[in-house]
Amino acid sequence: IGSVAAVSCGIVDGAALLDLDYPEDSGAEVDANVVMNGEGGLIEIQATAEGTPLRRAHLDDLLALAAVGIAELRGHQQTALRAAGAEL
Repeated sequence: IGSVAAVSCGIVDGAALLDLDYPEDSGAEVDANVVMNGEGGLIEIQATAEGTPLRRAHLDDLLALAAVGIAELRGHQQTALRAAGAEL
């Protein structure tokens, strides 16, 4: 039993971005979804190159960025659970 969180990210104009809005997502060079557990284990990675092939360096950038976003989400989850009196 543990936490799970997911984020979307992508490469837009050569830069890795977290939580793309619609205009960013629709114009992204690469669109990715990453799901991780509370220990940082990868549950799912789905990435699609929309024009040019995805470079390994870009995938590494996206995974690092996703880990930061997921850590932030986990913090919010823990705060909400504590507020609800849940045992962590």
